[in-house]
Amino acid sequence: MNLWQELVKTAIVGTERQKLKLTLPDNKLGEVLSSLDSNDSEAYLLGAAGTISSYQKAGQLPVKNKQTQLKPCEQNDLPCCTQFAQQHLSIMLAGEHSDILPEWLTLANKLRIRVPFKYLPDLLTLGRKKQELRNLILPVLGKRGLWLAAQNSEWNYVVGENDRKTWETGSLEARQLLLRKLRLEDPKQALELLEKSWKKANAQEKATLLQVLQTGLSVNDQQFLEFVLDDRRKQVRDIAAQLLLQLPDSDLVKRMIERVSPLISLNAKAMEIRLPHNCTQDMTRDGIDQSRYNSGLGEKASLFLQMLSCVPPSFWCNTWEKTPRELVKAVNYNQWKKVLLEGWAVAAIRNQDDSWAIALLEVSEQFQFGSVGVAMNKDELLKILPPEKAQSFVLDVLLENQSKVFNQKHPAYELLQNSGYAWNYEISDRVLSMLVDSIKSNQNKSDWNLRSALQSFALYMEPCTIEQATTLLSGLKEDQFWNKCIDEFLAKLRFRGEMQEALKS
Repeated sequence: MNLWQELVKTAIVGTERQKLKLTLPDNKLGEVLSSLDSNDSEAYLLGAAGTISSYQKAGQLPVKNKQTQLKPCEQNDLPCCTQFAQQHLSIMLAGEHSDILPEWLTLANKLRIRVPFKYLPDLLTLGRKKQELRNLILPVLGKRGLWLAAQNSEWNYVVGENDRKTWETGSLEARQLLLRKLRLEDPKQALELLEKSWKKANAQEKATLLQVLQTGLSVNDQQFLEFVLDDRRKQVRDIAAQLLLQLPDSDLVKRMIERVSPLISLNAKAMEIRLPHNCTQDMTRDGIDQSRYNSGLGEKASLFLQMLSCVPPSFWCNTWEKTPRELVKAVNYNQWKKVLLEGWAVAAIRNQDDSWAIALLEVSEQFQFGSVGVAMNKDELLKILPPEKAQSFVLDVLLENQSKVFNQKHPAYELLQNSGYAWNYEISDRVLSMLVDSIKSNQNKSDWNLRSALQSFALYMEPCTIEQATTLLSGLKEDQFWNKCIDEFLAKLRFRGEMQEALKS
């Protein structure tokens, strides 16, 4: 017990009941306390209290800073963007035209420039909230941004934390970030880390962390993924199966080929299909789900569609020595045409097969996605293609259908709305003309879908068309339904043009 505690204890009890007895220290404080008259109990207690209190206030050693001294940030860095470009960045970070920020970040990275220091905290915080922006943010942070991120645990997605500590005690999100980082640096080490902790992980942890194997996915992951196919949780098994389907040489794909190839034959006249009888236990283990039943197709056709989508489409070309276009043409009059086209389309997306993507895009009006719950869209076929090929294809579709009303039923509409890349001038000019004609037509007086899509089109249209767009669309602003929408479209297009010019200056 220290001196102050001894003093307080006696004060509470009272000096009449308990005499103050202090254990005097062998120092200057002890010398002062020993000089006090202990015969007068009350005076002795008060004198000791004043002495000890003064000693505690005046005699305390300064606190030592135990923190490691920060290492200064390196000075050599990328050049900063211009003041004009900073203004656009500030506007987007404040929430206006925020959907254009990915384009700003992409162009800044391409030009090898960084963001100003004052915007680093806002940008780093945005990256914490929006995972899809992280790969765009990292290259433009500069060395100061990387240094700053290392000082705040909330920004650990940039530099990472202590690997072992994060993996053992970190949140699920922190472990997910760490695993993705390791997959980029050393896929084998990341896989081993996941394998060692697999048994202790719960279902949600397994599902979340397993999806990270998409990064750096290779045949080296096959053995572990095959093991996961026997997991108790269906969600976890499905993720493992989807990953294995992206490995053309995986054992799962080979098993699917063995199941499907006897069901399809091609002769000189036509393609013949035999539907599977049932869904076996082995098929279920490999990801075929009997509950994904489409009443319009029937149970057996639904199973066949799932199985067909698991086979790399190049297998059929190699087997029958036919091109994708020839095989697509061969099913023209087949009763299972839509099933075959959809199955091949899903398989083409899984395997990123651009030759099949082109062939299927050419007949994309003849089938739909989602018959058995596969979450894919036709625009994903377009994204397989290199930008030049994709733009050439879209332009051809626009020219072939220029007489049709431009709405969501137009063959090019869906391809344009989710294109994900900047259009060239030819596409921009054609879309602009069709938009004007469509808005003018009585058929689209209250087309809410087109009105919404107009804002998406502003993200992809060539900004140099702004004057042309202003001239053509201004005359349509008298219609209250289109007034505000047109203003927002023009503002977004103009902002993009000024932003690009500012970054390049």
